[in-house]
Amino acid sequence: MLARELPPVLRDTGLAVWDVEIIRLNDQTRPEDYLPLMETAAALGARRMKLVCDSEDHGHAAQTLARLCELAAPLGLTMDLEYMIFSGVKSLRAALDLVEATGRPNLQVLVDALHWVRAGDVGNLKTSDRLGYVQLCDGPLHGPSDRQALIQEARTRRLAPGEGEFPLDDLLAAMPANCVASIEVPLPSGREPLAHARHLARAARAATARQEAVS
Repeated sequence: MLARELPPVLRDTGLAVWDVEIIRLNDQTRPEDYLPLMETAAALGARRMKLVCDSEDHGHAAQTLARLCELAAPLGLTMDLEYMIFSGVKSLRAALDLVEATGRPNLQVLVDALHWVRAGDVGNLKTSDRLGYVQLCDGPLHGPSDRQALIQEARTRRLAPGEGEFPLDDLLAAMPANCVASIEVPLPSGREPLAHARHLARAARAATARQEAVS
């Protein structure tokens, strides 16, 4: 019902849906099970759908991803694989290799600033047409080593761009021209949602303005 109520709100506010999440891929995933989600995403005008791969069997995962992309293509959806060191795809290199193995043009890699830093990929990012878009946040350069603590950090301890030590200028410089940058910083406990959104908008504008000044 919510999906039916959302389009008039989008029209009235001038907003648009960029992406829908999430498909968590594992060894038992049946791509056809996600077709209703893809159809709903397309009906809302979304252009992307986010994927996370929890499988360590990348040969099987590539086949499943390829089928998901086949289902998504007629709907105009590009699929974005996000890597995380606590998932089955732990690095940018592993994500790019898996995307290439599928052979599907509508599959790209999503680079999340937090996972980029925690995976040790700083300095290893080179512009590629397989990079779909970037999610920005900030934090201390050195994070926890425990898996559960890493998950908790990703879900609750992100900072707005400019409030930590991440080399976000380098990240933005390596992304393809005109790629979309989104902000992923969950609402902290006790903060009013609108105030949080405005705070993140200011931080995002400052980060992109710095990049535009040097490009």
